[in-house]
Amino acid sequence: GLAAAMLQITSARHVLRRDLGAAEEALLSAEEVGRRSMDELRRTVALLRSDDKAALSPPPSARDIKTLVDDARASGLAVELRGQGNLAQIAPNVGLALYRISQEALANAARHAPSARTVLELELANGQACLVAETTGPLNTAAAAEPKQRRYGLIGMRERATALGGEFNAGPTQKGWRVTCRLPLRAEGQTGVEEVDTS
Repeated sequence: GLAAAMLQITSARHVLRRDLGAAEEALLSAEEVGRRSMDELRRTVALLRSDDKAALSPPPSARDIKTLVDDARASGLAVELRGQGNLAQIAPNVGLALYRISQEALANAARHAPSARTVLELELANGQACLVAETTGPLNTAAAAEPKQRRYGLIGMRERATALGGEFNAGPTQKGWRVTCRLPLRAEGQTGVEEVDTS
C-alpha cells in the first residue's frame, strides 16, 4: 500500500505544473490506497489485541489478488493478471500466502521498476498453485543506487512459502526480475472455495 501510494504521489508531483487534472486523479488514488492500507493495519492491530478473534473481518485471500492488481494498475503500474481455472478447496492460509506474496511482488515492481511491465500469473495443476510475477523493463536507477539493505520482503515471501511446504525463487532475468512460488492447494483440516477472476 505504501509503495502504491508513493508511486501515485510521485506521479502527481511530476505532472502538477502541466496537468492539474492528472495530478488530482493521482492524489485521489493515493488517498484511496492509503485509506485501505490504514483499514488493514487497524484490523491487524485489533487482531493482535482482541480476545474475540472470530468477530474480526477475514484475512485477504487469493480472490483478493485481482484487487491488488487493479490498485497497482490505477497507481500507474503496467500490470496484468492471468489465471486458469478455480482455486477449489484451497486452504485459507494458502490463499493468504498467495495474496501476501503477490502484494510484495507488486510492491517491489512499483519501487524498483515503475516503468516496467509486470505479468502476474496464477495457475493450478497437480494439487499445487503456481504463482509467477514476471517484471520486464528498466530498473529504477535511484533504487538501484541505494545502499544494499537486507531484503526482508524476499525473506518474508520465502518464509511464507516454506512454512506451507512450498517452494520460492526470486532473482534477475535477462530483461528484468522474476518471482516464482509453488504452494500446495490444501492444508490439513482447512477447506474453502475460491475463484480466479482475471476480468
